[in-house]
Amino acid sequence: MLMEALGLIHDLGKMSDRFLKSQEPHDSSKPKVEYEHNLLSDPCAIDTYTHYTDIANDPSAEFIKGILNTATQIPCAFSERADLTTLLKKIELTWNNEQYNFAELMPLLLNTGLAVNQTETWRNVIGKSMQPGLLVGYLHGIAHIEKEGEPDQHKQSYSSVFRATPFGVEEQVGTTSIQELTNALKNLPLDNIEQITTDQRSDWLMQMKALMSKGLADNRRPHNEISLWDWGYTVATFTKAAVVYVFKNDWLSDIKNLPFCTLRINLDILDRYTHSDKISDLLGIQQVLNDAFKGVQTLLEETYAFGNQFYRDETGAYYLLPNIFDDTEKTALREEIQALFPPDLRPQVHFSDPIKAGDLDTDKSRSRELVAQPRKKALEQKPVNADNNLYLFETEWKDGRPKNSEICTVCGMRPVGYPRQGSQPKIEKPLLKWATEQKAKDRKICRICLNRRDRRSEQWVKDIAQQSPQNTVWTDEVADDNGRLALFVGKLGLEGWLDGRLLSTIHVAGDTTKNPSPARLYRIAETARAFWEKVTSEVMPNAVGLSPFRLELHPQTNNLDELGDYHAYDLDIDGIVLSVVWDKPRQRFLTTDNLSYFAAQLPPNARDTWISTLAGRTFQILEPSSFLQSSRKKAEVTIREVKEIDSYQPAIPLLAEPSLCLMLVPANKALELATQVKKEYEQQMGRVRDRLPLNIGLVFCNRRTPIRTVLEAGRAMLNLSGQVDTNNSKGWEDWRLMKKDNSGSPCKLEFDNGITWHISVVAGDGSKKDDWYPRMYQGDRWEQKQPKHVCDLAVRNTQMPRDRGAKIWVRPSHFDFEFLDSTARRFEIYYDENGRRPRRTRPFYLQDLDRFDTLWTILQNLETSQRHQVIYAIEATREMWYGLDEKELEDEEKTPEKPKVFRRFVADTVANATWTRDTTEWWQSRKEWRRKLVEVGNASIDERVSEELDIAKQLIDAGVRGELADLAELHMEILKERKSDKETNNGNV
Repeated sequence: MLMEALGLIHDLGKMSDRFLKSQEPHDSSKPKVEYEHNLLSDPCAIDTYTHYTDIANDPSAEFIKGILNTATQIPCAFSERADLTTLLKKIELTWNNEQYNFAELMPLLLNTGLAVNQTETWRNVIGKSMQPGLLVGYLHGIAHIEKEGEPDQHKQSYSSVFRATPFGVEEQVGTTSIQELTNALKNLPLDNIEQITTDQRSDWLMQMKALMSKGLADNRRPHNEISLWDWGYTVATFTKAAVVYVFKNDWLSDIKNLPFCTLRINLDILDRYTHSDKISDLLGIQQVLNDAFKGVQTLLEETYAFGNQFYRDETGAYYLLPNIFDDTEKTALREEIQALFPPDLRPQVHFSDPIKAGDLDTDKSRSRELVAQPRKKALEQKPVNADNNLYLFETEWKDGRPKNSEICTVCGMRPVGYPRQGSQPKIEKPLLKWATEQKAKDRKICRICLNRRDRRSEQWVKDIAQQSPQNTVWTDEVADDNGRLALFVGKLGLEGWLDGRLLSTIHVAGDTTKNPSPARLYRIAETARAFWEKVTSEVMPNAVGLSPFRLELHPQTNNLDELGDYHAYDLDIDGIVLSVVWDKPRQRFLTTDNLSYFAAQLPPNARDTWISTLAGRTFQILEPSSFLQSSRKKAEVTIREVKEIDSYQPAIPLLAEPSLCLMLVPANKALELATQVKKEYEQQMGRVRDRLPLNIGLVFCNRRTPIRTVLEAGRAMLNLSGQVDTNNSKGWEDWRLMKKDNSGSPCKLEFDNGITWHISVVAGDGSKKDDWYPRMYQGDRWEQKQPKHVCDLAVRNTQMPRDRGAKIWVRPSHFDFEFLDSTARRFEIYYDENGRRPRRTRPFYLQDLDRFDTLWTILQNLETSQRHQVIYAIEATREMWYGLDEKELEDEEKTPEKPKVFRRFVADTVANATWTRDTTEWWQSRKEWRRKLVEVGNASIDERVSEELDIAKQLIDAGVRGELADLAELHMEILKERKSDKETNNGNV
């Protein structure tokens, strides 16, 4: 593990403002800043180098002579922090009976050629093999980012240095008086490096990550996307695995033959979530899985120190290990890993085929064998169901217990009430005291699932006193004032990125493009993860806001002994149920409902005063209804005191992995959340949006809809894009570029489908052109496509037939929604291989969210009854004219008259509606409006119109497509936005 730390810090010499100065573009008017970042320790202060044997023409001796000369002639990295050499000298390790310290190894860590040069005779020169340093030096080259292009191209001036993401968004580095990098180097906890060998390893690594992420592995654009953390952690991961191999098999005569493999621990996490009827069951499973995967990480990274986790997502965890295991050892390790998981959540464990270090070095495309290919296999493999054979629970089915006893309704594996009290001491030991057999039987579940469920409730109660704002684990609190909530499903299309194929679309210079490397692929995955983490921690809270308060109800303490610790109950208040949790240690009930929704169920005269009337009254405590069991009275309580508790965030994050994000939010905030996530996506991934799609699905439901139904619907929405294959055109659409404005930044692209993109074409400083990221595939056919800069894309001739001429090949982003008015509705969410649903309009392009917002703003100028009448007239006529087959409507060339007549009908219907006077100027003048209506009504859906007619055309086009009906369903039926803002205005046109 000390060797892991050595790999992590091997290139820290770049964590310096002087390094940035030394990398400035050549300026003959200024002296060049000298700096040697390779020397993090001073060789002149290390006996190993000052007492070497100078052998003529020996490469090792020449190397030492060179670094001693450099250390005395030019400023070096060790001078950037005064205690560096001293600190590194203190860290010692033993390697094959040879003693080393970090300081003497540091000069070798960046020289990739030393280890493979068999003429080196280190023992003759300094009396040691120096193998630890030579090994890291070689692996530095394996994990290395290929610095394509000329060495002096695109260097950044010290006063204006930017770090980038893998998708081209830049952030300025604090230089000059701030000296961000030098200060970060001085603050690194290098005096605690040896913590990496203790149980404080994770904390130490997090401290290192926070500071090393500021540094740049290369300051040249577009190579400035790799941070020193990405770079160092990748080398550390290879080093850790390589050391294990060397210690088991000795030093290789040819180090290129070092074999690695990927250990994948796979579990369909989302599938396991769908086995939950209640959100508390889901969160319990989530906690158990997090603990188990953490246990695996401790086992592999610390206990055995075989290797590091290199990637994790909703499919499981992936570790880079040395290929040292025979079949017996693989089986033993597999069983030990699986034993960390409960039987109903047990993962599959597989070892990938080995790959040699030399192959990774010579062919960077083989980096996809480390994560991308194992992940693809994980997605293709069939899930393994938990084994519920009766012999596993033999002791539970004896002693007269019938074999047809009920099975737990949560895990579907163990018997209800399992394990029986006192029957399985080993299994019962981790169960909390209140997870009793009788309590489990009452809820038709096993004691293990009961423990998971109520453990999450207990943690929530504890968090109330510690967090601000508070969180929630209750769907009743997430529900909006109408008693509805939504599952947000977000998916980034990382196909082609995780395997490095789409890196070839990022231009470097001339015909040179980026190549994949382990460090780059790691950076891509972690950037995608950071995107969803920001959505969860910043974007979602801003969109959702806070609910004002909870209630804390203190009862008189008689007759409450039978109430379960942290168990959920219903409080019957005047015939309306208020959900509460019993916090037994503090002798209080905590409300778990949206109090505004609850108040709306009360009689109108009690809605404003009900809280103040609770104290002194007596209410029934009900056991909530459950599977095949109605609610029943548990006790009666008299409320002694009522208090308000601080606000809370009404949302429940469920998953945030590189490609996938799930969270539960109030229904009335879901559309705003989708819009804000879209904006964040455009800011972070806008330059590559044509090949990195974002799909967003919203599943709306009532607050008591079973969570498994909601998750199954959300899982179906993951197929929004249909089937994707980066080797052919499957999953790509051919768009036509009709108009382009590249007079400034952003560049404006208008396509024939009505979508307009604004793509930034300048780097972070706002002045230098971004020649690297904003590129799109263009060509007559998929086979002829070439990535072109957006400013150089060819605009189509409007007279050219649609099936001819250059096309832009795009992986579009999509948006979809569904309301689960019944549990069976989830089966209507399915997509064909092209990502289309049987519903004619679904899914929409993600960019349509802005258009829909504009259309809804216009429709709000109609009273509610008018909206219904307009939409009903259009949809009834559509069904009468076309029935279920609308191909005629879509094909104007085949049946030219009928679609035009229908379009005119839609225009007339919209025109004859009773619009309020302060509607957009388009409707201000009846005379002018008639002229515009004729012009727009005669235009086809795909035909372009003048800018002043664009809003009118959008409204009519939406009516022709059937999108007005979708808008009405979303806003009026699901979100219940019944009243128009204009209904108080009595003036009508």
